[in-house]
Amino acid sequence: MRHNRPTRSFFSFLFLATSTVLAADRPIAPWPPPAGPLRVVIDTDAANEIDDQYAMSLAFGFPERLRLEGIIAAHFGLKGGSTGIQKSYDEIQAVLERAGFTGKVPVKKGSDPFQYRDRIPPSEGVDFIIDRANAATPESPLWLVLLGPATDAAAALLKDPSIANRLVVFWHGRTQWPLRCWNFNAYNDTKAAQFIFELPCRMILFDTGTYLTITKEESERRFASLGPLGKYLQEIRYRQPAYLSPKKGFFDMGDIAALVDPGVVRWERTDAPTVDHDLRYDFTHTHGEIVRVYHVERDPAFNLLERALHNLAGK
Repeated sequence: MRHNRPTRSFFSFLFLATSTVLAADRPIAPWPPPAGPLRVVIDTDAANEIDDQYAMSLAFGFPERLRLEGIIAAHFGLKGGSTGIQKSYDEIQAVLERAGFTGKVPVKKGSDPFQYRDRIPPSEGVDFIIDRANAATPESPLWLVLLGPATDAAAALLKDPSIANRLVVFWHGRTQWPLRCWNFNAYNDTKAAQFIFELPCRMILFDTGTYLTITKEESERRFASLGPLGKYLQEIRYRQPAYLSPKKGFFDMGDIAALVDPGVVRWERTDAPTVDHDLRYDFTHTHGEIVRVYHVERDPAFNLLERALHNLAGK
């Protein structure tokens, strides 16, 4: 008699069913990160607004610290719709062109949001994460920097749970801690937000960035003359009136600044709560320890960006 092989969804369900037990052995993320180069993949909803472009620019300018192995274009929920991933892909290419990096960094398309807990949304981006993580080691892991939803990280960990000890998930949350996981990135894929706290991966929650504001006059003075990329970062501020406001936050830039120089942030170790269906945190059911970054210094972060643009412009 022929026996049918269990489907991948069965294995995903089994993994989810045991994740709470496994989380007791959840390894803590290495923080502060070690000195020397870090292997990095950036996952970004770049077309959503303009802070991701600033973040990528900062990463490009410190190749001796961040060895960028690829960029993944992420969705941005209902705002981006069915074409959001393509829009992010196109914006990533626009930034790479201004940086002089066209064709030098692999760019992959990520997954659509989760619909069901037992169905992994496929994409070339998820497969790329798994490939790069399998090329890493626990001692020299892949740093997956999520500037948008947690979709691609959750999908990769569910598809290949063995990568968990060779991957550091660095997610930009900026949530209403400790009350609820309430942020654009979270409610664009609530299931992925739940998964990323449940799964026994090394996780850093970048839970800040509100302070990273800069007036258009200061950004003009400091960045606009620094090559095509600096000029582009100023031009995109004129896409919407809100981007010209002195209160406009360049939130995602903080994630990259923290990796370049961990001294610009403050952090703590904390239990990983369960994220309920309404995105409220539940600390009565926890999933091991994570690192939570809760403050980033504004001036040092923008100083790093200026240095990055100088490096890229050769000035």
